[in-house]
Amino acid sequence: MLRLQSPSLSARFTSMNSQRIAIIGGGIAGLASAYYIKKAGHLPTVFEASDHWGGKMVTRRWNGCLLEGGPDSLLTEKTWGLDLCRDVGLEEELLPSNDHQRSFSILHNNTLHPFPAGCKLFIPQKVTPILTTSLLTLPGKARMLMEPFMKHKKPVEDESLANFTRRHFGQETLERLAGPLLGGIYGGDPEEMSMAATFPRLRSLENEHGSLVKGMSSIRKDAKARQRAGTAPSLFTSLKSGMQALPDALSAHLSEHLMLNHRVKEIKKTEKGWSVDGNEFDQVVIALPAKQASILFKDLDDSLSQLLQKQQTSSSATLSLIFKRSDFSETPTGFGFMSSHPLKSLLVGCTWTGNKFPGRESDDHLVCRLFLGGPFGKDAIESQNEEQMIQPAINELRKICPFIPEKAVHQWLQFWPNGNPGYQLGHLEWVKELNTKTKALGGIHLTGSSYEGVSVSDCIKQAQELSENL
Repeated sequence: MLRLQSPSLSARFTSMNSQRIAIIGGGIAGLASAYYIKKAGHLPTVFEASDHWGGKMVTRRWNGCLLEGGPDSLLTEKTWGLDLCRDVGLEEELLPSNDHQRSFSILHNNTLHPFPAGCKLFIPQKVTPILTTSLLTLPGKARMLMEPFMKHKKPVEDESLANFTRRHFGQETLERLAGPLLGGIYGGDPEEMSMAATFPRLRSLENEHGSLVKGMSSIRKDAKARQRAGTAPSLFTSLKSGMQALPDALSAHLSEHLMLNHRVKEIKKTEKGWSVDGNEFDQVVIALPAKQASILFKDLDDSLSQLLQKQQTSSSATLSLIFKRSDFSETPTGFGFMSSHPLKSLLVGCTWTGNKFPGRESDDHLVCRLFLGGPFGKDAIESQNEEQMIQPAINELRKICPFIPEKAVHQWLQFWPNGNPGYQLGHLEWVKELNTKTKALGGIHLTGSSYEGVSVSDCIKQAQELSENL
């Protein structure tokens, strides 16, 4: 049985009210939780089953090129991630996206169509770009532009992202604009995704203004004022050394509180608090995906275990490709593209890495990153079959962009089987029920991308709030 070392003398006197807190899971949610818990004067211990910290935040380098296996940036408007980066000494690492090159396309019927200018998400703010886009048919354009003049009857119950979009803008906008943008963030099917759980801001706009076009217009006025004042931030922010720099910095701050290569086998309720593999703690934070967390509750509370099992997941993969720049007959422009819905192949999207962020490529090489998944990629990802993924993905890319060379000089395929939590209809009620059950147990907490947001910054926000409410 593992015996944890006693805290140092200085740690013992950190606070008369300090608690020993076990954190199970060493992804960004677990590490950020430990960081803020330690900052609040408590004594965290993080248990991680694998041989590395940071979960999906994995960075590699090859011949002067930087590759990301998971998230490649933080959404700048969600400031919790940026705040944590500054707090752990990474302010000089912050790297804004090349927004002067920020454009992207939608792949529809094997053709790339520029995303209509003047849209905020999929909500139009200018008429001309909608009228002239090749992405929508004439009836689709008319339906989209009618939105401010229609009454939108809101359902009483939870609503899918697909139905919400159809109510406001019609089926074409769902398939060719909203589906690729919003469904791509969660890696799920818009028909099954809860609007209330995934994009509450849009629901708020509807409640306040009736029309999303009118509501977004008021927001854009503020954004334009910031642009004129020169204070508008870039859309995305990355780290110069790659996103793995954040978990690396956190693990350095927490070195004496970390237990790597330790898969927790058992948690038990005790008279004084909790036992984790025989070690005593006052409270326990479980920062694992819901289905992994369910295993730990099997003997402790089977109803909670079964409830955690209800979350649906989807599988995805990232394929980073490095090509010789001299082999290109033309240079790709913009940030990349997303495929329209429903998907026709395993290719979900593509990022031209060097266009999105500076310093990601060498002078001699060009990098692109493919997002793979959906129904055509599910089985190969879950069986981690590279043969069924790499060349078929390159073939699909070459159909769209024939200037892509036949072979890459280097490639890295990162599988994420069942790695995307599904925020299906009823998600908020599910989270509420989980909170009720964990509260009844006392001193146990669930956090991470399964519950209140899938982005890095969402996980950091949850960690910060958790530390304040212990």
